Amino acid sequence: MSRSLAQKLAPAALPVLVVLAALMFERAFFNPVNLQNVSRQASFLLIVALGQLIVVIGRGLDLSVGAVITTTLLLLVEIAGRPGGSIVIALIAVVAAGLVIGILNGLMVGFRKVPAILATLAMFVLVEGVAVWVTEGRSKGRVPEIIKPLGVGKVGPVPIPVIIAVTAAVLCGILIHRSSYGRRLFASGANPDASHLSGVSVRTIQASTFVLASLFAVLAGLLLSGFVGFYDRTLGTGYDLDSIAAVVLGGASLAGGRGTVWGTAVAVLGLAALDNLLVLLGVDVSIKLILKAAVLFLAVVSAGWVGSTTFWTAGWRGKRTLATTTKGT
Repeated sequence: MSRSLAQKLAPAALPVLVVLAALMFERAFFNPVNLQNVSRQASFLLIVALGQLIVVIGRGLDLSVGAVITTTLLLLVEIAGRPGGSIVIALIAVVAAGLVIGILNGLMVGFRKVPAILATLAMFVLVEGVAVWVTEGRSKGRVPEIIKPLGVGKVGPVPIPVIIAVTAAVLCGILIHRSSYGRRLFASGANPDASHLSGVSVRTIQASTFVLASLFAVLAGLLLSGFVGFYDRTLGTGYDLDSIAAVVLGGASLAGGRGTVWGTAVAVLGLAALDNLLVLLGVDVSIKLILKAAVLFLAVVSAGWVGSTTFWTAGWRGKRTLATTTKGT
């Protein structure tokens, strides 16, 4: 099996292991209703992870996506969830807030050269603080009825979030794998200096990744708002780290310049299935966190091993080519 094929199939290891474990320990996992729940939960994470994938390919990390999700819910409840509220104005405010957060992240990281982990962490704390200040730590309304089908509705047996997530994945795949923007994104992430010398606006590309990540988080926030139905200021908690875990498990490099929608989608499915199986087995929350951390650790280690192997192999081939050229002259 070639190295490239192995890398493409590697993300499928976790879903396969989960299925095998379910066959041995918990057959209820394969109940149609439970599989619908797994697919719905995976859809929420997949949408967030698609935005995170774009950021990671561009050599960044976005820890503010969870705050964007919570802000989306807050604006829906505060603007449209009260008597006389307007859903149109709420949706405009939600998109505007996502754009502002993404633009500010992009400006800090792309143009001011603030490390992405610090810039987005500061944004996360700022947005969470504003949310607590506005709500005074209490729920003040409910999600409008028109939004709820986005989270709990179905088309036949297929949950609506699954349809939206698959559509988002297809569009994201076209954007990063079949467009000039995608080519510039991969080039900027792999080698910013060479890309800059080639005429690519690396700073603009990197800034744009944070805007896209925020918009994906807004979409996920709308679906999650429809799913929960009321204000919960912890709604976005965990989606930042879980999306990074999915991207890394999917084969993306934290050093930038590598990643696929396919790998991310399969990794998301594996994480959602693992979480669901652990719940069915009654595993303690602390053990669940340890297992998820172990899976992520193994993924990072294996990704680092592949990267180092590729580096040394490329170096050896380069030396051999140079020696052959020198001998020929």
